[in-house]
Amino acid sequence: METGTSYFGVRDVDHVKSDLDRFADEGLDAILHTFSERDREYYTGTMGGIIEASHDRGFETYVNPWSVGRVFGGEALSEFIGKHPEACQILSTGERIPAACFNAPAFREYMRGWTRDAAGIGADVLFWDEPHWFIASWHEAEYPEDAWACRCEHCQAAYEEAYGESMPDEQTDQVTAFREDALLDFLDEMMTLAHEEGAENAVCLLPSEDADHGLSDWERLAANDALDVLATDPYWAIHAPDEAAEFVGYFTDLVESLAAEYDKRSQIWIQGFRLDGSDATIEDVHTATRTVADSDVDSVFMWGYDACRIISDIACENPEAVWNAYIEELPTE
Repeated sequence: METGTSYFGVRDVDHVKSDLDRFADEGLDAILHTFSERDREYYTGTMGGIIEASHDRGFETYVNPWSVGRVFGGEALSEFIGKHPEACQILSTGERIPAACFNAPAFREYMRGWTRDAAGIGADVLFWDEPHWFIASWHEAEYPEDAWACRCEHCQAAYEEAYGESMPDEQTDQVTAFREDALLDFLDEMMTLAHEEGAENAVCLLPSEDADHGLSDWERLAANDALDVLATDPYWAIHAPDEAAEFVGYFTDLVESLAAEYDKRSQIWIQGFRLDGSDATIEDVHTATRTVADSDVDSVFMWGYDACRIISDIACENPEAVWNAYIEELPTE
């Protein structure tokens, strides 16, 4: 079983090397490096050195679009949405929101460039992290409960071309299907390009089988020839408090079975952020990691390294205990 962690916030290669050596000593053999809009703009060469250092130590190396366009997971800001308001999602209320639209030509072009650059710095796998349309609860501003996105000019034109009618104001079943189709089309284009550039693809779906959080039918993604790794992140403390074993176990089984059916590799992420320091919580980390370690899943990672202690907004209250609980439960062979 591949074992790894996400890594972020450090762009001094000498410091990175020290951390990588420690991770190797702790038994890890894979690493995910975040590649935000800021990284792409200012640190592309530096990131190449970080990837090289990871490979020198035998790590399988993943790279993800950390909060790029604010439509992937991550704690990073997006310059793209400030420069390209015309490429942002439009709510059903008519309000423009700070998140890029998957159907906007400018965002597609940006992401093609990101994909080429991410593969070009040496990534083994491009990790498409929690791709999603607008999710109201993820934004600080308050929006009507029934508001949805996207009704921008690009989405309306694509909808009319697909269905021969104008896009309604309500989120009908047909609108929901359109949103899923658009998300899958976006992923297919980027994953196909990644293969052409010499990198593999992993897609990490949010642990919710509904279109509001990504995809309701995970099998459609699993069947895509350009997908290499099917992943999800069943962060129990967010979605199912006090049900670590059941929640992680369910999505572990789901990913494992779909990956096996379509000849993909499978991957599960363990929560290592926003956890309190109680004994019960630390035991949940043991339980969740052990659940995955005892399965036939191909890969397990924690988000993120050292239980996110360097990001004060999401750091665990007892990061050392959380990290050690993860490391202690990993398979040793």
